Amino acid sequence: MDTGIKIDNKEFFKLSFLYTAVAALPPVLNLFVRPLIEGENKLVPTDFSQIEITETIISLSFIIATFAMNNAISRFYYDHLDNKKNFNRLISTVFNSILIRGVFIFLIAYIFRNQIGKLFSQPELQDFSSYGFTALCIGIFRAINVTAFALFRNDKKVRLYLIIGFLVGFLRSGFQLLGVFYYDMSFIGYISGSAVGNGIVAAIILVYIYKRAGIKYDIKIIRPSNKFAFPLFEFAFVVWGINFADRYFLEGSPDILGIYSQALLLGKGIEIIIQGIQGASQPEIFRLMKNGIQKNVEEIKKLSNLFIVQSQLLIAAAIIPAMLYCYLFKTDLRLASGLIAIIFIRYIFRTQYIIFSWPVYFEKKTQSFLYVNLIALFANLILLYLLVPLWQAYGAIIAYFVSQIIQVGGIYIIQKKLMQINWNLNKLLRFPLFIVGLTGFAEIIKVQFGINPFIPASFIVVAILVSLTWLYKNEIRGLLIKWKVIG
Repeated sequence: MDTGIKIDNKEFFKLSFLYTAVAALPPVLNLFVRPLIEGENKLVPTDFSQIEITETIISLSFIIATFAMNNAISRFYYDHLDNKKNFNRLISTVFNSILIRGVFIFLIAYIFRNQIGKLFSQPELQDFSSYGFTALCIGIFRAINVTAFALFRNDKKVRLYLIIGFLVGFLRSGFQLLGVFYYDMSFIGYISGSAVGNGIVAAIILVYIYKRAGIKYDIKIIRPSNKFAFPLFEFAFVVWGINFADRYFLEGSPDILGIYSQALLLGKGIEIIIQGIQGASQPEIFRLMKNGIQKNVEEIKKLSNLFIVQSQLLIAAAIIPAMLYCYLFKTDLRLASGLIAIIFIRYIFRTQYIIFSWPVYFEKKTQSFLYVNLIALFANLILLYLLVPLWQAYGAIIAYFVSQIIQVGGIYIIQKKLMQINWNLNKLLRFPLFIVGLTGFAEIIKVQFGINPFIPASFIVVAILVSLTWLYKNEIRGLLIKWKVIG
């Protein structure tokens, strides 16, 4: 009887660690950059609010340039793996399509540059030409880098993945410092340095890709990938609205946005690390599904459980250090410490969404993402409009939480119709959502009674650890027996 294939736990944890380490490097290095460029006669919360608004432009450029090719190359990699000629044509065409879309982005931005600037209230942001095209470059370079990382993960070119990842981290951070101190002591110097660092890595990747696969553009071979990617592009565009609309609503209060964005930036580090864990998990999940979902269902569930455990442990481990880190700042940026717990916990939603979306990706039912996320976007925008004037940063947080609940619930219902996987909902859904609700309750108590933010944050960390210990008591006991800690 065919019992399916088994995950090599040692190999999985090795890759998970390596990919996570690489993904964590840029945010870790940024922990050193931020305090160096912040303070009196340096950058203040208003400058960081401008950096955050610039990031919304970078992210939009990234989404358009990428056109979900990082997901498409991961899926269609397996369809062309046995035909080297078609495989190389696919790779070359994917990267050329990114460059073509980059040119399109520049043309549109140039035509509407004055109208884009009028969207903002801060004078520094109204002059789009002074920073906007630099931001667009960063987005395009990021699209090249992220798509290459997806290719290297599937190729299992771990050494190349590590080299490129470390180059991105060190070059970006190094040139950010040079940009601020030697070019322009403002957000413009910061993003200019980012553009140079990311651009160098993107150039190296393109040289490698073209040397390996040649310079080709094959409409026939890219058409199925584009069909697969288009709903994901729509989905990414909608998610961009969900993730970044709050910055626009807060843009008129630059100090608050600067503080809020600092907490978000530290949370972004969590998201990037989760993406690293996802990078190790997704190829294995697709490999299991390709070899038979029903006969490999236990391994699929096991890997999914590992993913959400790693994510929750990461969140628990990061909350208190991130709060302490905020006290390195000399300006009001240190107030970001009070938002860390409630912002970090949102990445539980992110992990759940990734897990429930894997079957949808594999079955190529990507149109489903658009419907779910449009509903989430409308809810988010309505709540931002109503709540931000009342509660500012907390209004933005509430709006995001509601939209995430809609996303997770919607994608769970859709994947349930596609695949019969008997998930352990206590592990993947109920208890993680209980932790989110508990964090929200603790935040209300903190604000109402003026409690030191470290007290509710510590309570949440303990709650995560206790819930994981209870949920995985059998697995923990099995490990302790294996390690001969208990009999």
